[in-house]
Amino acid sequence: MSAVVLPAPLSRLDATWFDEALPSRGRARVVDVACESLPVSGAVGELARVRLSYGDGEPGPASVIAKFRGTSENQRAMDAALGIYDRERHFYAEVAASVPVASPRCFFAGDGHRTPLLLEDLAGLRVVDQVLGLRLADAERLMDTLAGLHARFWGRPLPTGSDWAVSLTDPMFAGMLTQLLGSGVSTLRERYADRVEPGMLVALETNAPHWSSVLARCDEGPRTLVHNDCRADNIFFTAEDEPVLIDWQIPAHSRGTQDVAYLLSGSLDPRLLSTSWEALLRRYHQRLAVPDYSWDQCLTHYRQSLLYTLTPGVAMLGAMAIAGDDRGLAESMVLRTVAHAAELDAFSTL
Repeated sequence: MSAVVLPAPLSRLDATWFDEALPSRGRARVVDVACESLPVSGAVGELARVRLSYGDGEPGPASVIAKFRGTSENQRAMDAALGIYDRERHFYAEVAASVPVASPRCFFAGDGHRTPLLLEDLAGLRVVDQVLGLRLADAERLMDTLAGLHARFWGRPLPTGSDWAVSLTDPMFAGMLTQLLGSGVSTLRERYADRVEPGMLVALETNAPHWSSVLARCDEGPRTLVHNDCRADNIFFTAEDEPVLIDWQIPAHSRGTQDVAYLLSGSLDPRLLSTSWEALLRRYHQRLAVPDYSWDQCLTHYRQSLLYTLTPGVAMLGAMAIAGDDRGLAESMVLRTVAHAAELDAFSTL
């Protein structure tokens, strides 16, 4: 594994810059900074933890997370195609305060090239291993959290307009996912044919060339604000077990069941998922409490949203070297979802 290095622009930012960037009300002056790199993967940017020392007076945050745009070829391509950094920057700077979901506090919204997003360091909060999966109590709490988020924006315009949110029918977005999924399906057969229900492989291979049409079906509405990458790796829990969601890089204006399907299918142990998904989905539907949105509609949309949920996992097989991933992400993000989609006969919703 290659060494993780600090983002290059960070070396040009000294204590004076951080002192000016951080909110100053009642805070002592920043007199020293110490930076350490943080490992990242996939389409995300480059991260570092910055530890802050203060002069006499009331100190500010002991550390912050500095987030820059990614510099690898894949990261630059994904950012250029999807505007990942700018979407997240806009969320923290303009939207987060109006969203009924806890997220890291944003201290400074930099451009990602010369200056970073400065975000609250959540290192003291509880995290869940993506591979081991969520506890049932955590999943229940998240059903309440997602229902609150989705109900707030159900059938309503998004804050500051919708240009900053992903659309599943955007030709660039749909085209990229279709291309990645196509290459991932062949990898799925090569590596995991003995662990995937044969009918699912056939359905994936049959629909892969036309996956943009599948995405369009998943995006038929009703629409709300969705996190769109809601999984255990992107969730912290406070001491009171309240979820805090990070990585608002591809928020979407689409069906709420996308968040629910993505979370449950990839972030629960398969045995817990098989016995609990319906009760969890019913909890979500009850907490959502949207008039004229029936349980039967919610159930159908959940099953169909599993097809969208298949997309990032199978696409990941075509874009990343999962075979060498010692965290077993192929197990948690691909095989679990494929099995759950087969169990619920997701393709029949088309």
